Amino acid sequence: MCWKFIKRWLSINIGSSYVDGFTRKELFRAAAESRLIENPEKWFEYHNARNLTSHIYDEDVSIEVFQTAKVFLEDAKKLLEKLREKND
Repeated sequence: MCWKFIKRWLSINIGSSYVDGFTRKELFRAAAESRLIENPEKWFEYHNARNLTSHIYDEDVSIEVFQTAKVFLEDAKKLLEKLREKND
């Protein structure tokens, strides 16, 4: 859901024509440029971990995704705070 909030914020504040057709990586880069998030590379990792959750049959992968999710929670909270600060 975070990427949807990012896309919505960018669409409203920068212009929908700017973000239309962006991949998630492009959205995360644009969010970093707009100072919504700090490090887009971390968000790429979160997205990859999310994709792994649909077909996890390996305990080691499950543990890795769980550890990534715990870090993600803090960054998602930071994103929410930035969105609140920048809310018009």
